[in-house]
Amino acid sequence: MNMEVRRKLAGYAAIAILLWPFAIQAQTTSTTEVVTPEPVSTSTKPYVSAIVMDADTKKVLFEDNADKVWSAASLTKLMTAMVFLQYRPSWNKVVSIKSVDEVGGGRLRVNSGATMSVKDLMYSAISASANNAAMALTRVTGLKRSTFVSYMNKKALALGLKKTHFVEPSGMDPKNVTTAREMAMLARTAFTINDIRLPATTASYRFTIRNTKEIKTLKNTNDLLIANEYEDVYVTGGKTGFLYESMYNLAVRLKPTDTTKKLPNLMIVVFGAPSRAASFASAKTLADQAWQEYR
Repeated sequence: MNMEVRRKLAGYAAIAILLWPFAIQAQTTSTTEVVTPEPVSTSTKPYVSAIVMDADTKKVLFEDNADKVWSAASLTKLMTAMVFLQYRPSWNKVVSIKSVDEVGGGRLRVNSGATMSVKDLMYSAISASANNAAMALTRVTGLKRSTFVSYMNKKALALGLKKTHFVEPSGMDPKNVTTAREMAMLARTAFTINDIRLPATTASYRFTIRNTKEIKTLKNTNDLLIANEYEDVYVTGGKTGFLYESMYNLAVRLKPTDTTKKLPNLMIVVFGAPSRAASFASAKTLADQAWQEYR
């Protein structure tokens, strides 16, 4: 892709950010169990860094500041899930949330001692980005937290990720760092694993707390799956992330809906968007332009 195309892509993304506020729909929270605060940003820049990659060949179709080291935020949970699955007990094993799992941020709103299946924890961590669920998954392996984190870093090195480093499993610490390029490689690997891909592409998940019989309904944090304005988007993997230090991060795998052309599946990472809406709008715009310019 030549420089002129790259400039056009960046320009289109910026335009999307200016237009996006008028497309935001009101959201209800009656069925949402994980809540993360939404800060107000006055920035008009669409992102700090971004990359668009052919998800099958790994060919880079667009990049902007893709090697800048940035806080991964909750995209960390993709690596947490990959390491967890190497030590996973039965998918139906009943486990509990404990006070030690509480690290702040977005959480599954249950009391300490609430019991659920390992599957419920995975969907809570990946689909709804619940930090306490991610920490519970870590604990369920029987590993010390420090040992678990060391395995996360070993896995990163095994994937060839030299600028990626983790200090804890939930994504709450801004010292969990990576780059857009390396996160694209990490997410590309994670989304090939069914036990990660399925919760990452499930718009809504319903389960029962075993010991209280309370029914929980989780909404996926990825609006590309659920918002009406993205009906033409086919998501085959996705994870959102937010910290005040990182702003809004997104890793998403998209499949083209135009079957009349031979277009690639895309792996897109957007880091540091000024709002949740901006991260989704930028990813959609970058995807549309990458497919339009694809040769």
